[in-house]
Amino acid sequence: MTANASRKKPTTLRRLNLWLSAILLIVPTLPALAEDTQPAAFPGFRHVDPDAFQTAQTPNTVVVLDADADFAPWSFQGEDGGLRGIAVELAQAACTEAQLTCTLQPAAFADLLPALRSGAVQGLVAGPKLDAAMAAEFALTRPYFRTLGRFIVRSGSSLPAPDIRSLAGRRIGFRANTQHARFLETYYSRSALTPFDDPNAMLEALRTGQVDTVFGDAVQLSYWLKGGASRGCCNFLGKAFLHRETFTRSLSFTLRRDTPDLRAKLDAALDRLEAKGATAEILARYLPASVW
Repeated sequence: MTANASRKKPTTLRRLNLWLSAILLIVPTLPALAEDTQPAAFPGFRHVDPDAFQTAQTPNTVVVLDADADFAPWSFQGEDGGLRGIAVELAQAACTEAQLTCTLQPAAFADLLPALRSGAVQGLVAGPKLDAAMAAEFALTRPYFRTLGRFIVRSGSSLPAPDIRSLAGRRIGFRANTQHARFLETYYSRSALTPFDDPNAMLEALRTGQVDTVFGDAVQLSYWLKGGASRGCCNFLGKAFLHRETFTRSLSFTLRRDTPDLRAKLDAALDRLEAKGATAEILARYLPASVW
């Protein structure tokens, strides 16, 4: 959920191509992806508060929400100009659950925060990077997703698991100068760390056997695994990783601080959606493989 004000604005298709192109916390509750023969159980990214289910609802309250028009798969414009994406569908479902009349509209990245600050909109569905500064200025719902790290290997690899001991001496490919690099450099120093500037070169090195495994963002890697460039070569290895000090970031709705009731209603609605499986269904419609 990330970008900065100076980022270039590639088309949605190009953005998708870019995606393709306790110290150590291995999440024990996240089941491994079993060669895609069975979908992994949804882990639950929120601390669901049953008491919040009783949050008072105000029917027909009108809410205007902006979403980044070019932030696939979270929010983007389809060929018909309509908004699509995980965050968009989740916001629509949350509004229905909370009995809110919501208007979701696309916006250029540079226009998102000015619109929220001016009061032209009550919230943002997707776009800005959520950090301490954003949390201080705005109200954030509890996260509906947290970014995960995954290892991928060639099919038939003898590697049993992505733990430090199993990967000692193994060649691990990763993007240079990233938070994933920081994580590996801190905890996998016994491995043969192999940085790449070009993500496509990194993934091709795995496909052709120049590295033993690659570590990176789980969502990005899922698109490559199921895309044509991989030629069906590879699979996820082991379970997902969370590490808040480096690569794990929260995805939430960003709201004005003068709308506390709106945040309470949306949080209660997001809790209900996760509890009844609707959040998992929305993610499954956009992600080509289970990422946890």
